[in-house]
Amino acid sequence: MTGRWRCWLAAELAAALLLAGCSLPGDEEPAQSAERHPPVVFVVFDEFPADDLLRPDGSIDAERFPNFAELASISTWFPNGHTVYDSTFKAVPAILDGRAPREGTAADVRSHKPSIFHVMDLLGYEVFKVESSSAVCPPDICPGARTRRPGVLARLAGGGRPARFHRWVGAIRRRPAPSFYFNHSLLPHEPWIYLPSGRQSRPAGAEPIQPVNHVPGFDNPGLTDHNHLRHLLQVGYTDRLLGELLRRLRRTGLLERALIVITADHGYSFQVGVPSRRLLSERNVEEIAPVPLFVKAPGQTAGDVDESLVSNLDLVATVADLLGTKVFYRQDGRSAFSEEVRKRARIAVRTRDFARVVRVGLAELQQRRARFRARWARPFGTGAESTLVYGDPWARAYRIGPHRELLDRRVGSLAVRASGSDTAQVAHAELFANASRRARLFPTRVTGSLGGVPVGEHRDLALAVNGRIRAVGRSFDFTRKRAEFYSFMVPETALREGSNRLELFEVRPGGLARLGRL
Repeated sequence: MTGRWRCWLAAELAAALLLAGCSLPGDEEPAQSAERHPPVVFVVFDEFPADDLLRPDGSIDAERFPNFAELASISTWFPNGHTVYDSTFKAVPAILDGRAPREGTAADVRSHKPSIFHVMDLLGYEVFKVESSSAVCPPDICPGARTRRPGVLARLAGGGRPARFHRWVGAIRRRPAPSFYFNHSLLPHEPWIYLPSGRQSRPAGAEPIQPVNHVPGFDNPGLTDHNHLRHLLQVGYTDRLLGELLRRLRRTGLLERALIVITADHGYSFQVGVPSRRLLSERNVEEIAPVPLFVKAPGQTAGDVDESLVSNLDLVATVADLLGTKVFYRQDGRSAFSEEVRKRARIAVRTRDFARVVRVGLAELQQRRARFRARWARPFGTGAESTLVYGDPWARAYRIGPHRELLDRRVGSLAVRASGSDTAQVAHAELFANASRRARLFPTRVTGSLGGVPVGEHRDLALAVNGRIRAVGRSFDFTRKRAEFYSFMVPETALREGSNRLELFEVRPGGLARLGRL
């Protein structure tokens, strides 16, 4: 930033502070500055539909997502929070500068200056940030920062997402200067490899079945349920990371004083028979637009629920409002606590190609979301009912697929015969020979290919782990010309320490046909 630019920003901020009745940072004693400038913690999660967290009645599923429930108990939860765009590379920069997405802009400081980083810098804040898909913070505020956005695919495919979050949380501590902690975390974005326990279900890197969550698999209802389960389990892991953040703030004595903002860039759709699950349309707006949104004001200790239609575009203005100042540059957001936001009656989100705006009123949006939650609660249940029946909030979610009556049955109690020509192979077979709960990787994803299945035919399948049926499903293909595949998620309780025996069966009238020991 040039000296002239910095001076202009400082003058603009000074004027805004004086108009708001605030003193300037340099005019304050250290104690006054600490009180007026509390630590600010701002997390943007990625590809995170708001209704992931909710029961059919719209309340937070506290058994599966205890840390989001805890956050709601000390913050203002905006259940109608929503995004302004369906893509990370426009949504995250819009969150950071409060300006509506525009065509032809890049996800870096060239297109997004000034931003929240300039606001916080001029208030005297030291910035500690993780920008996973953008480069909005300028190097003179964030030394060593990129000026072009990083590549994201490698960051998604690798196993570094948790480590980046852990390191950032570790930087949070009591400091003499006010601190702004920002993190854009690439979770719960796919690939979905993490479990609520904190373990990985498969190794990081290439997906064993490359198109498993891409066209043409989007027209397969059973595969959609399977992928939705994997996504929800990773949301459970994201809840675990939030718990790590809250514990760190509590241990450092900063939780009550801190201003905390937790949101996401956009949602995701699990509709069947669609060309894309990320592109916003009139058909899927209830899945892609709503995102989690929680704001804890400095000193707030009691939860509140605000039904206002707050956009993630409003968060720069909201932070400024809670810090007792104003955004000193022209932007499009308004404070989540403003009268203007409370009067909103509908959301308006531009489509990816900027060709049109999808608009929907609050009542219609709530009705569509309620139908969506009720539909997905049928296969996955809720944490409360799962805990009541199985003693585990996640056990019910695994019980998807055809022939669920077989689940938990011992193979020895069932009629089993040879399969004939069908055969089965499993990816990462070596992992099941030496499983350990002490290891980060715990192989609860069982996937592979079937041989001998005629083109266009599929098989109803049952997977046994250590002599007991632990998952059921249906095989699938993608091109109707190549291999037939299967993919299961099994509960962690299905595996034992050391060697595990896997058996795959076709479910036929009158019993099971063994396809092989995997």
